[in-house]
Amino acid sequence: MYRLYLAVKDRMEKYLTARSSLIYNASVGDNHVFVADGTYFDFEGLYSKIPHVILSDANSTGERISGGFKGMELIEVDNVNSNNGKMTFKTNLLNNWTVANSAYVQRAPGEVPVNNVVVGDLEVVKQFPCVCIVPVNEVTDWFSIPGGTKETITIDFMIYVTDENTEESTIDMLRLTEVVKWILMSNLHIQVADADTIFAVTSVALAKNIDYGVIQKGSTFLKSSKITWVADLYVTRDYLAGREFAPYNGA
Repeated sequence: MYRLYLAVKDRMEKYLTARSSLIYNASVGDNHVFVADGTYFDFEGLYSKIPHVILSDANSTGERISGGFKGMELIEVDNVNSNNGKMTFKTNLLNNWTVANSAYVQRAPGEVPVNNVVVGDLEVVKQFPCVCIVPVNEVTDWFSIPGGTKETITIDFMIYVTDENTEESTIDMLRLTEVVKWILMSNLHIQVADADTIFAVTSVALAKNIDYGVIQKGSTFLKSSKITWVADLYVTRDYLAGREFAPYNGA
């Protein structure tokens, strides 16, 4: 079942943390940049819901400041052409961004740049904001035709944002939670077949409830939310496929 968690992580990373380096310099007043790979930005349904990206470079710290993040520029995407890597914005750039200074573009879901998407709990996380994919439980129901199981999987998606004792940190957490919930409510169909599995795909996947809180890690306080996600994984199995065995003759 670990394949499901890795598949969910891969999907979440593409939606939340897609990142690509600039291939040409961009100047104040430009309304576009060219990136090395626009594949995970060129998805109209996604950038219409999650339209913001962050421009960063080697001087960026990502520290939350009033109205944005230190050394970064938050801007809204208008459209993306993955064929040539051109990313056009709804407003003009306010800063210069150069290839020599390692400038890049990263998604900013809910206007928040996400540092990590990990399988595991808070102990494995060192940078925030982040999303943790936490296994909760698995319930198996067998069905005889065509032969397989329905696995009901419960996963907690934990969203953590550093608590700066400001209204903005709470709003960052709420915005990021809304985006993760939107992705989970998209009824993700994720195939996780392996050598013994003819067919395996999630269906009827829903975000059931959200809990909010404040958590401490070391000396750091974090705003947090927990989205409980439940999915049915339908699996058709044939563990004896391709193997010879003596037929039962009724004796």
